[in-house]
Amino acid sequence: MSIEELRTKIAERESEKGKVEAEALTKTTATESEINSTFDPKISELKGQMSIAQEEVENAQKLLNEVRTKLGNAKENVKKISNDIKMNERKKATALRDKIREIQVNKKAKLKYLNTKIKELYTQIREIEKEQAVAR
Repeated sequence: MSIEELRTKIAERESEKGKVEAEALTKTTATESEINSTFDPKISELKGQMSIAQEEVENAQKLLNEVRTKLGNAKENVKKISNDIKMNERKKATALRDKIREIQVNKKAKLKYLNTKIKELYTQIREIEKEQAVAR
């Protein structure tokens, strides 16, 4: 083979190389386009679903925080009311005990007074009976 023939073959090979590269570029572009058209809608739909799911998570988190706050407030309120009940029960017991003591003291004083009056009346009865016995 001559140099010219070799150069011609080189040029042909270079030309084939360019065609292969152009064909590969065309196939790559077509493949990218085909794969993008297949997956992009699915990816977009999934991104939309993910956005909705993230929003649901955020809303649920807000609700959870609100419920936790309400639960904390309710527990605090129950504790306060429970303490108020205990305090009022103690006050009630003290007030009742004091009133009963007062009633017992008054009862004792009145009974003592009445017993004294009854004794006086019995004494008067005995005196009258003695006078009546002497008069007979």
